[in-house]
Amino acid sequence: MTKNNFDPFRDRPARLIRNSLSSAFVQSLKDRNPAAFEATGEQLLSQEISPDKKAYILDRLARYRKCLATIARQGVQTTLAQSFVLWDAELFFEVHEILEGLWLAAHGREKAALQGLIRAAGVYILLAGGSRQGAEKMAARAVQALEENHTALACFPSPQLLLAGLKNLDQLPPKLRG
Repeated sequence: MTKNNFDPFRDRPARLIRNSLSSAFVQSLKDRNPAAFEATGEQLLSQEISPDKKAYILDRLARYRKCLATIARQGVQTTLAQSFVLWDAELFFEVHEILEGLWLAAHGREKAALQGLIRAAGVYILLAGGSRQGAEKMAARAVQALEENHTALACFPSPQLLLAGLKNLDQLPPKLRG
């Protein structure tokens, strides 16, 4: 992952773009229809925005389309399984967004495991934002939750790969679906 000028941590318009696109994409996942994120993307691109923001939007839209196509082609049904498709596309903010709904409804070990996955996504969000120290702290908490609870999830294709990546704080996130 390389750092770019699109910085939702320090730039409010960038944060609004990220959040708007992500929310629309989550809705599109629920509906299995790209209309929500496509409309949001078109609306954002119609504004006068900087080249880095335009590049971010275009990149996100392309990745969203690819994820929806993969989910449809492979018949990925559950939100958890969808989150792994998003993970492999390095859509970590979106992984956080879709898992949050599951986490809110979960209990016990499942809730702790989901929190570990959400934190794992946060690690790569922080690394992309240049916050290695924050990522280290988040990774330690994610590792603990995942080591103790990952078997509580109905499907988790590569927990050991994820744990190794978090422990090493790998810049390149592991692919969880192979």
